[in-house]
Amino acid sequence: RESVWGFRAFGIKALPVTSDEHACEVLAATVRDGTSIIFVTEDVYEACAEQITEYRDQALPTITVLPNVQGSRGLAATEIREAVSAAVGADILTDSNKQ
Repeated sequence: RESVWGFRAFGIKALPVTSDEHACEVLAATVRDGTSIIFVTEDVYEACAEQITEYRDQALPTITVLPNVQGSRGLAATEIREAVSAAVGADILTDSNKQ
C-alpha cells in the first residue's frame, strides 16, 4: 500500500495487494480490463514473474517495474537493460567503468 498510494495524487489508479496470490489475480484482472500500462513493484514482479513473462509476447500491456518503499533491489534496472538490449541487439547500458 505504501509503495503505490502516492501515485493517486497524479490520477493513477492504485491497486494495493495483500498477498502474492492477490497480486497475480489483480494483475490478470487489470490486463483483462484493457489497461495499457501497468506499474508493479519489485515484490509484485517477483510474485507474478511467470505471468508477466507471458504478457511480454503481447503488444499490450506494457509492464514497468518500480522499486518499493524499502528501496530498489535492482530488478527495474535489469528489466530496462534487457529490454534495451533486445531492442538494439547490444547491451548499451552497461557501465563502461566496471571491468
